[in-house]
Amino acid sequence: MHVLCYGITPDDHGWLQDHNRDVEVCAAYLDEHEITCALAHPFYAVEAPLTPRHRRRLTQLFPIWETRNGARAKELNLPAFIYIETHGGTGIGGSDDHAGVDIGRTYTETPAAATPADFLAHVRAGRASGHGGQGSAAKWTHSAMALAIRALGRGADTGGSDPGTVLKIVERLLREGDARTGSAAGDLGPEDARGLLRAWLAGVELDVAVESELLAVLQAESFSHADLARRARRLHERKLAGAVETIVGMTAPAAELDLPAAALSLFDACVPAIPYAAAQAFLGREKAKLVTREGDRPRVALVADGLGGMHGVTHTVEEIRDRGVPGFDVEVIGTDANVDRRLSAVAEVAIPYYPGLEVGVPSLLAVTDALADGRYDLVHLCSPGPCGLAALLLSRVMDLPVIGSYHTELAAYAGLRSENSALEAATSMAVAAFYGACEVILSPSPASDNRLAGLGIPAGRIARWDRGVDIGRFDPARRIDGLFPGELNVLYAGRLTKEKGAGLLADAFLAARAQDPRLHLVLAGGGPEAGHLRERLGEHATFLGWLEGDALARTYASADMFLFGSSTDTFGQVILEAQASGLATVAVAVGGPTALIRDGETGLLRAGAPAPLAEAVLSLAASPLTRARLARNALAEVRGRTWEAALGRLADGYRLVTDRQTDQRGRRVAA
Repeated sequence: MHVLCYGITPDDHGWLQDHNRDVEVCAAYLDEHEITCALAHPFYAVEAPLTPRHRRRLTQLFPIWETRNGARAKELNLPAFIYIETHGGTGIGGSDDHAGVDIGRTYTETPAAATPADFLAHVRAGRASGHGGQGSAAKWTHSAMALAIRALGRGADTGGSDPGTVLKIVERLLREGDARTGSAAGDLGPEDARGLLRAWLAGVELDVAVESELLAVLQAESFSHADLARRARRLHERKLAGAVETIVGMTAPAAELDLPAAALSLFDACVPAIPYAAAQAFLGREKAKLVTREGDRPRVALVADGLGGMHGVTHTVEEIRDRGVPGFDVEVIGTDANVDRRLSAVAEVAIPYYPGLEVGVPSLLAVTDALADGRYDLVHLCSPGPCGLAALLLSRVMDLPVIGSYHTELAAYAGLRSENSALEAATSMAVAAFYGACEVILSPSPASDNRLAGLGIPAGRIARWDRGVDIGRFDPARRIDGLFPGELNVLYAGRLTKEKGAGLLADAFLAARAQDPRLHLVLAGGGPEAGHLRERLGEHATFLGWLEGDALARTYASADMFLFGSSTDTFGQVILEAQASGLATVAVAVGGPTALIRDGETGLLRAGAPAPLAEAVLSLAASPLTRARLARNALAEVRGRTWEAALGRLADGYRLVTDRQTDQRGRRVAA
């Protein structure tokens, strides 16, 4: 703990320093010599955290507490203020201004006093109160800059900073920023700090030639921490939007894909925000220490991109929000409307080669604010989109454990839609790096296990999380005869896209219908291939568009069989829904469907070509008994695949990570 001692002599200082390991002895000395003193930031853990028993005794030893500390945010000061108000005592203020930029902006006020001694007598008698500004991430950031300027001096111009060094500085800050003892590592030097400071000065476009001029700006009477932070945030967001636009342009046909240039442009755009993000993360961790209670359920930040679209991840996240994960409090974070904590987006990016699908790009500070304020124990990332990438980077520097879930074959999608092998290879590298940084990766199927292994993920870091189905909604009893115009209706539900096998679906159906005119194709969904399919299928198909809820359930149950032509699915949620609705299913024997269908028993698996898929459809059309048998067997198996069971497996995955963290903390404490 820190004790503020006012008006002491050199002899007092020497005696107190000699006895500073015994707070009771020091308190007695201060009382005996009528020295005005106060307990500084009593809810901040200088070393081991103070317990309620400690604080009860400290109010007896030190009836004056610092309840307004100018270097600490309001949320960190408030507990001390409330404690003194409810337990009795005097609250005072102090700037805690180590940098010399906020002198006198936080202060203690008493009745008029003619001398310093009279002032301290008022304080000691309890005739005092704290006033002035409190701390913030911006104030903390600018103080750190001022300290760096004072400590480092001018030095040679090293030409800015690189991303690796900046990341190392931020990680060191967050992991060791509150350490008061120990040796300093030698892998960072003054030139690294100067480089970051100069890069920031250039990024915020201040009319400041040298660092010493920045110090003068910070000390000016008219200076506002909030105004400078707002300027940095505005420039970061503007530059980030521009960098994203440039990167999207690199994915256009015939464009040159320059990954190093793309990464550097993103880094440059983030430089104005990086110091504030680090400060916000540090303060968020301090706030979390004040509110965490033994026995609280672990908090999970589930970060997802593009939830405004209609796809499997969207439906899965909705189930998590509706049903919850047993034993955990989960908050969904993203730029879309249907989340628990919405991030502001600096840009909405249209996904290349996928008309109509957009993802939001959040600012670095928006993601930092969410993760820092949420007091999360675990971060769950769904995809390497803008939100996922930002959350991964910040989780690393904030020392938050990360679990990833594998939903989509992004590299295969990129290759199929762009017909650009370089883009597919680059996407594969990015996906490998993203999931490689996660402590545990949740895979929905054995096929996805193999794909992750091919990306270099060790088997020991892969865990199973498959999906469930709402067996109360998807039910054969919802069937309505005659709902569709065909005598035998073949259903497909999902996105109508190239990567989902829309072309193969049409080829296989038309080949089957050429031999059995009773067949009619029903499509529930939408996507960029819808127009082309309408032209090809004509009157032989019914397009229902996107359906949800009971309307979708009735559609499933009212069909006669289900045809799935995708070779890129990690799981195949629509297959579960078809099986729960009493449909015999034909699917390509690749990826997730191989884990949901036992060929010849609960459905039919065939090679990804029109002829074998058409043959399977014809065999079901010719044999109502076979359709009934496959449907009955599949329905019996799918009844165990409830969402409750699936979310229980998700909880098991979360515990894999949180238990490891508990074990690691225990080992550190024991050491």
